[in-house]
Amino acid sequence: MTGMHKCSVRADGNPRHSVCVSAVLMEIGDLVTYNGKSYVLRGLEPMSVPDRRAEIEDPESGECCSVPVAQLVAAGPQSGV
Repeated sequence: MTGMHKCSVRADGNPRHSVCVSAVLMEIGDLVTYNGKSYVLRGLEPMSVPDRRAEIEDPESGECCSVPVAQLVAAGPQSGV
């Protein structure tokens, strides 16, 4: 599956801070990380949209915002969420 992953290394050059997101693997309701904070993924623009965005919700405040999908990091499997 070519072109499914979007990976980059952050400006500090540290490979531990690289971002690799597979939007195909993200599902509505999953936890994702944006700017170092956990959010709940509430929506995704279609894959055909250039520079697609995601709707995320702060689980503490309930506040929603739209952010670039390329800046999200999948948080991995969570229990009880």
